Amino acid sequence: MSCSRLALSLPLVMDRLILVTTEFAAVAHLMMSVVLFYFARRSVSFLAQAWVMLIFCLMYGGAMLYVAMAPMPALGVLHPVLLVYLLVCSFLQSIYPLGLCMPGYLQWGRMWGYALPAIVLICVYAVGVVLGSNFAQIFSGEDVRRYFLSGDVLLRLAALLLSGYYIINIFRLPHRLVRKMEIPGYLTVYGTLLGVITILFLVITIRFSFSLLIVYIFLFTVVNLFLSFRIIRPVIERIQWPDFHLVETRPTSAEVSESEREDFNAANLRRFEVMEYLMQHEKPFVDCLFNRDKLCRLSGFNRHLVLQSLRSQGYNDIHEYINRYRVAEMKRMLTVGEMTDLKQFERVGFRAQKTAEVNFERYENCSLQEWYNALLAMREKASLESEKGA
Repeated sequence: MSCSRLALSLPLVMDRLILVTTEFAAVAHLMMSVVLFYFARRSVSFLAQAWVMLIFCLMYGGAMLYVAMAPMPALGVLHPVLLVYLLVCSFLQSIYPLGLCMPGYLQWGRMWGYALPAIVLICVYAVGVVLGSNFAQIFSGEDVRRYFLSGDVLLRLAALLLSGYYIINIFRLPHRLVRKMEIPGYLTVYGTLLGVITILFLVITIRFSFSLLIVYIFLFTVVNLFLSFRIIRPVIERIQWPDFHLVETRPTSAEVSESEREDFNAANLRRFEVMEYLMQHEKPFVDCLFNRDKLCRLSGFNRHLVLQSLRSQGYNDIHEYINRYRVAEMKRMLTVGEMTDLKQFERVGFRAQKTAEVNFERYENCSLQEWYNALLAMREKASLESEKGA
């Protein structure tokens, strides 16, 4: 009895899993399309990606409604619905990365020509559905042999071959562009991942599997999220870090206690001013062993209050706050000549040169070596001008 109940519940569990997965995919692609449409108002390079993500959202939304209304049937081999999805997805995925680096490539005439074979096949299927055509139900190799010469199976094979052409382009186009122009390296990685995931769906189309379908939808959505985050990364990096709050006199304990009684925000600001005074006048961060616990002891606040005060002023955590001061001190010392070599990173509290370089690029939006080379070039130019003046 328990075995029969388990057998009955398994299809229900798979339906629920597919429903949840398609909901996740639909919501994620809707979010990505909305963000990209917003960015497209400032740069046309985001427009193609926004439309593609919206199409994916609509497809997953339709699939979600279909699964919610009725249990998913066994789709067998080369089911028309799966083939149409494979055609549309492989076409969109092959052009998707191109819009980022060369939006002019995505001209309507060129895209219509590229999509025309897929549109013709989809229209033929649609006409067949409208006219009430009975599609061949294929679940085994014997069924394939039986219906092989039927128009329905020939159309499916044509759709499969055309999808294969688009899948080849998913791999080929980003790598081809790398040889001809400068494009971000992550686009080739993205193209490769998309191609591998599309091959997985090709396997599902040839031999349907509920579990593989769930894996495919999840991986496809995660890879698209990866690309979306990489697209908006430059926008995020241009967000300004909090300004240093110059403090000449350290707030007293009485002033801090009074602010705590009066106003929550005022108390956070007072505590922050205590830490700013310490960092600006005592410079404890130049010690490589200086960390959040030592900052708490020096300021006289517990870890929760320190973090609360820093976040009220725009910092994510204590390590970010300390490292930002180290980067600022490194810039100052290099500018005035107190540091003459980038290998002297320990003088500002960094334990490794790699850590100094990573943090410098994070806060200054350029590499440490590039900034230092520009500084040396500016000094050399100033020296030459002074010699000419003399």
